[in-house]
Amino acid sequence: MRVLFVQQQPCVRALKYAVALRGAYPTLALGFAYQGKTLSEWYGAGDELFDRWWDLGAQPAERLRAAVDDFRPDLIHSHNLPDSLTAIAVELFQGRIPVVHDVHDLQSLRQTPYENGFPEPREPLELERVAIERSSALVTVSEELLDEIRARYRPTAPILTFSNYALRRDLPSVLPAVDRRNGHVARLVYQGTLSTNGGHYDLREIFREIVAEGLSLDVYPSRSVPEYAELPGLRLHATLPPRQLLAALPAYDFGWAGFNSDLNGAHLDTCLPNKAYEYVGCGLPVLTLGHRALSRLVSDGGLGYSLATLDDLGGQLARLDVVEIRHQIAAARHALTVEANIHRLWDLYQRLLS
Repeated sequence: MRVLFVQQQPCVRALKYAVALRGAYPTLALGFAYQGKTLSEWYGAGDELFDRWWDLGAQPAERLRAAVDDFRPDLIHSHNLPDSLTAIAVELFQGRIPVVHDVHDLQSLRQTPYENGFPEPREPLELERVAIERSSALVTVSEELLDEIRARYRPTAPILTFSNYALRRDLPSVLPAVDRRNGHVARLVYQGTLSTNGGHYDLREIFREIVAEGLSLDVYPSRSVPEYAELPGLRLHATLPPRQLLAALPAYDFGWAGFNSDLNGAHLDTCLPNKAYEYVGCGLPVLTLGHRALSRLVSDGGLGYSLATLDDLGGQLARLDVVEIRHQIAAARHALTVEANIHRLWDLYQRLLS
C-alpha cells in the first residue's frame, strides 16, 4: 500500500501515525505533501519516516497533482485545518484515489486560528462541507466532534474516531509507585502550547489562580512565550524534546488540561488533546475544567478529575483517591497509545481499497 499524507499546519498526529504504521506495517510506502515546514523542521524529527516529500508551495493544486503522478498513492490522507487541501484532493482525484479527511478541528466551532504553525485566513465554510461530505472517509478525534459534524453536515462515508493517543515508544517504561507522596502540596504540571491572544491556550489567568491557591505549578512550553516568565510563583522550564519531557512528567502529581473557554468553548468541548494521553501514559491523573470530551475521558476511565471551579483547589485535590486513580491509569495507559490502536486506521484503509 502507498499512502500520501497531505497537510498545511505542522501536526504531531501525522508523526504519530507514521511511527505506528512503520512499526506495524513495514512494507507500507509513505509520502508527505506539505505547505510551510516539514515535520523535522517543526518538531526536530519525523522526516525519516516518509519515503518522499513534496512542498505544495503557493500552488497546491498543481503541485499535489504532480506529487500524485510521481508517487502514485493508493490512498490520500489529508489533515485539516485548512479544509482546502482536502477539497483540492477531492476535486482532483475523486473516483480514482480514496481521500481520507482527518478532522482535528471544525473551523465553524472556533473563533481563533491555529496557534501552532502559521496563521491561515478563515476559509469559506463551504470548503468544510465539501471536505466532510465528499471525502471517501472521515477520521475524527472524539465522539463529541463527530456529533458536531453530524449536526451540521450529512457525512455518508465510513467514519473512524481516533483520539490523540500517546506514542508508547516515547513513554517511560516504569512508573513511580502508585502510593508515592511528593510532599504536602500537590505538584501540578502543564506541557504544551501557550499563547497570549485570548484564545484557549491563553492560560495566564488560570495559572495565576492555581498559584494563588498555594499549589505548585511547573510549565514546559512547546515554544517559548516570554510573557509567562512574568507570572509569579510559576516555574517555567525550557522546551524539551518529547522523550525528555515524558521522562520528567512522572515526578508530578497531576497533569493540567484545563483551557480558556472564553472564545472557543464549543471547540474545547470536542477536544481530546495530545497532552491528556501523554499525562496518562506517564502515570499522572488529568485535571480539566468541564470541557465535555475531556470530562468524559477522565470520568469514564477513572483517569482524573473535571473541576467545576478552581476555588479551594488544594482541598478538592486532597479529597481525591489519588492512589486508586493511579491504579486505573497504570492499567489503561498502554491501551491508550497509537501503537495499540493503529490497526483500526489500517482497517479503514483496507476497507477503502477493497
